[in-house]
Parts: sequence; C-alpha cells; structure tokens
Amino acid sequence: MYKVILFLAFASSLRADLDGCSDPKAKCVIRAMDKMISDHVAWDNRTAWTKIMSEFFTQDMIYDSNFSPNSDLGNSTGIDEWYDREHIPYNLAFDNCTFSQLIFASEEETATTTTYAKAKWRGDLATIPGSEHMGEEVTIRIFDFYLMREDKIWYNWMLLDTVHLMLQAGYRVLPKPELREGWIQAPRAMDGIPAPISRLANPLDGPAAKLIVEEVILNDLVFGNSPSSRWTEDMTWYGPVGFGLANNKAEYEKHFLEPLRSGLTERSVDFDVISCEGSYCGALGYLNAKHTGTWLGEGATGGLLKIRFGFHFRVNVAERNIPEGYAMFDLPAAFDMIGVDLYGRMDQTHKIK
Repeated sequence: MYKVILFLAFASSLRADLDGCSDPKAKCVIRAMDKMISDHVAWDNRTAWTKIMSEFFTQDMIYDSNFSPNSDLGNSTGIDEWYDREHIPYNLAFDNCTFSQLIFASEEETATTTTYAKAKWRGDLATIPGSEHMGEEVTIRIFDFYLMREDKIWYNWMLLDTVHLMLQAGYRVLPKPELREGWIQAPRAMDGIPAPISRLANPLDGPAAKLIVEEVILNDLVFGNSPSSRWTEDMTWYGPVGFGLANNKAEYEKHFLEPLRSGLTERSVDFDVISCEGSYCGALGYLNAKHTGTWLGEGATGGLLKIRFGFHFRVNVAERNIPEGYAMFDLPAAFDMIGVDLYGRMDQTHKIK
C-alpha cells in the first residue's frame, strides 16, 4: 500500500510538472523521465519502475542500444524488455551513477542529449569485466536520441562508448591513437549546462543550424576531400576512444577524416534524426561504406560496413560556422560486420600491461 501511495503521489506531481512546462514537449517529458532515472527511483522494483516509465514511454516503445555479444543492451521492444536488457544490467554494472548532460537540444517531436556519467564499477556489462575492477572509478560516455508519439517517447536510441569501457577495464582493443582519449567537456559558451536554455534559444536559429550541420556531415563523410569550410580553424572535436580529441581542424583532418577516406570507400549516409534547438544540434544515422583500406588498424577486407553514429554540434549561426563537435560510433557493431570481434579482444594479448 505504501508503494502504491508513493506512486500515485509521484504520478500526480509528474503531470503537474509536465502541464506547467513551457519548453518543447519532448524536452519536458524527457527531463522528467531522466530525473526518475538519475534519482534511482524504484530502480530494482520491476512493477513500480514499469509503472513509472509508462508515464513517459508508449507501451510499444523501442529502446535501441549498442551491439553486444550477450543479452545486455541491443534492441528492446516494450518497457519490460528494456528493464531486463539495459536498465538492470546497467545498474548492476555501475554503482550510484551520476550523469552530467552537456547538450540537451529538443524540438517538439524529437530531442537529443550528449552526456558523460561518473560511477564506480560493481559488475560486468556486455561481457566487459567491470567486476574485476569493483570500486574503481569509471567514466561512461553516452548519447540519446528520441522520437515522440503524441505526448510520450516512442523510440529511444542510446549508445555507450563501449570501447572506452573496455579500455577502462584494462583492454586496448583498437590501436592507441596519437590524440588524447576519454576527454570531453561542456560547450565553450555560456548557453547553460546542458545547453541550450530553451526559453533563451532563438527559434529561428534551429532551422538554420540544421542546414549547416547536414552540409558538414555530408561533406566530411561522403563528398568532400577535406574538412568542411564551416568548421573553424581552432575547432574542437570530441571523438571517442580510438580517435581521440582533435584540438583544431588540422588534427581533425589528419586523425579522423584522412584515415576514413583512405580506408572506407563508396560512402553514403542515412539519417534517422536531426534535432536542433537554437544553435545546438544532434544528428543520428549510419555511415555506409566498403572496407577497402586500413582503418583503425584493420586491413582491407572488402566487406560492407554500416557504422552507427551520433554527432552533436555547437553552431555559430551568425557566422555560419561550427566551433565544436562531439562524435560517438558503435564500433564493435561495425567491426563485427567484417568479421572482427572487438569484445573477443578482451584477452591476454590486448590486456594493458
């Protein structure tokens, strides 16, 4: 009875919060949902947690996450399956996780966040042996993209930098890059944290920023022979483990784009979501390519790759350029398509000495 009373009180409070929210609809719903997850409300009580999440998600919701060699993560349909495949495994792997959202951009029907979390290991996730490092600090890089149906979330794409988690568990499964790894910061602008603050965002900037972002992605990944002219010379690009942090346009070209062009050909891009609010954007999709040269240490296989990406940008709309970008990829899924098992590289050969 006590839990039922608590839930009814929560539901009443939630509805009042949502009804009084003046931000874009998707942001209002997602922020309230994130608060429940961050506060670990009823996290290990299936019945109560499912009731709480049903306030935010449709019954046929889809939770689309990392490729994994076991039943953790992957693609879930419905809140119950999400609970079993992502929610519980995540909470058993990381103790008292604290989330720091850096960007939270939203339109009415779409939204996106890029985040890092800090926790301590307490268990394994997707065969990554966190239990061998119990009590040690771990950083988790995350992105989310959302698609609404009416006033609830229908589709939630979520990705972790699992290669970074493997590295922190003691295994280097990709060649060490020259650039600094595992480093990410909030946008270098006083637009709030997370950025942007909805009531201060110029509604005319979002459509303009979206055109710039789509142009940059297509130039850099598909058609161009150099970085887009929309990047500033002193740009910052927060790449995932395997690539690292580029502190200017020259580093971005040398350590990301040039190897991509030489290793992957016949490239095309499919977008799932591009969501912009003010001068902040997120883009989710797939880079399709043929593996015809060395890329991330792996020689040409001739195989076809479908690389899931999530990019985030701070756009200077007035100057029509981009000073900052964030990138994540599901690299284990992509490598699996060419017969390379990155999870299987968590062995003695790849163990950090």
